[in-house]
Amino acid sequence: MMKKSIILFLLLCSLTRSIGQKVDAVPECSSGILKTMANITEWGIDLITIEKENSTFFFLPVVGYEERTGLSIGLLPSWRFYLGGKEEGEGYFRPSSISVSSEFSTTGMYEFYLSTKFYTKKNWYIQTKWVLQQMPDRFYTLGNSSDKTYYSEIEENKIAFTGRLLKIINKKWFVGLNYDMAYFDVNNVEGDIFNTSIAGYGKDWIAGMGPSFTYDNRNNVVYPKSGVFIESSFLHYFPQVGAYDFSSFKLDARTYIDLGKKDQVLAFQAMIKATNGEVPFYRLSALGGKRAFRGISRPYKYLEDNSAYAQMAYRRMMWWRIGCEVFTGVGNAFDRFDAALFDNLHVMAGAGLRLRVLENEKLSFRIDYGATNRGDSGVFFTLGEAF
Repeated sequence: MMKKSIILFLLLCSLTRSIGQKVDAVPECSSGILKTMANITEWGIDLITIEKENSTFFFLPVVGYEERTGLSIGLLPSWRFYLGGKEEGEGYFRPSSISVSSEFSTTGMYEFYLSTKFYTKKNWYIQTKWVLQQMPDRFYTLGNSSDKTYYSEIEENKIAFTGRLLKIINKKWFVGLNYDMAYFDVNNVEGDIFNTSIAGYGKDWIAGMGPSFTYDNRNNVVYPKSGVFIESSFLHYFPQVGAYDFSSFKLDARTYIDLGKKDQVLAFQAMIKATNGEVPFYRLSALGGKRAFRGISRPYKYLEDNSAYAQMAYRRMMWWRIGCEVFTGVGNAFDRFDAALFDNLHVMAGAGLRLRVLENEKLSFRIDYGATNRGDSGVFFTLGEAF
């Protein structure tokens, strides 16, 4: 499977380049159907988008897919605006936003959330997210074992309130606090792998707070083509408020290389997560998901105290609003920072298509498929780039 993944990645890289070269000529040789489809899509996007000088409002019907949720549909009204205008012009700018989402799926998942991001005139960054969610999922045996034959069907219900309050220094450094408060109700639906001996079983509160430091000089926060992003955060969860006494640490480092026209960019990310104490399973370090490691669809499949991964992606626009990406990465979940880090490594590769729904903001709807050397795979339909 390792060889197949590497060969697949190399073929996709070659195919993406050749497709990009051919698509540029598509409007000339087959202007009829493609031009009609493009015009209809432009008309539809114009209907759901209201653009003004310093703000954009759009009302998107959302269609998504993941293995654990099945097919999902929903609505996403979002308002993006600039509290201080667009003085930066073509330089670095940070849009504030207010988004509300409601989503339902064929497996019984439902989710409502309110997300806000404010970059104030006084150089503060205030981010909040409220989430109400019911998620049918699977819980596998803890650890990075390659034997994941057995699992329990579970149902996770949660109400979460997370966010950050950061002071912006010199438009690049962000210093402040982050917090995580949530109520979980997780019960066993079928199977005995998930039981009362697992921290996180049943109904519990968690409440954590700690410092956060960020360096960010990316040229764009939605579709960065150049710059560096480094974020480190620490959270301590207090038993006086919640049910568990534990800590978590995260280091997220990204860099972007501008490859010229067609919005071509090479993106790199390295992530380390570490936990300590009596950690409920839903706050353990993990591999998988629509952003973290797209070759694994189940985020509760590889759970450990620590995880680390590195991934890279090549992105470009091909024609009109259509773009593509090929990506690869390597990662692991492990109990200690020693040789176990290199045991049973996960290697993944994949590719995806993009439909740019907001050209000025460079916000795209994406479809990604990833697979790993250990037989896992994932298909994701969602909004925004993975990193």
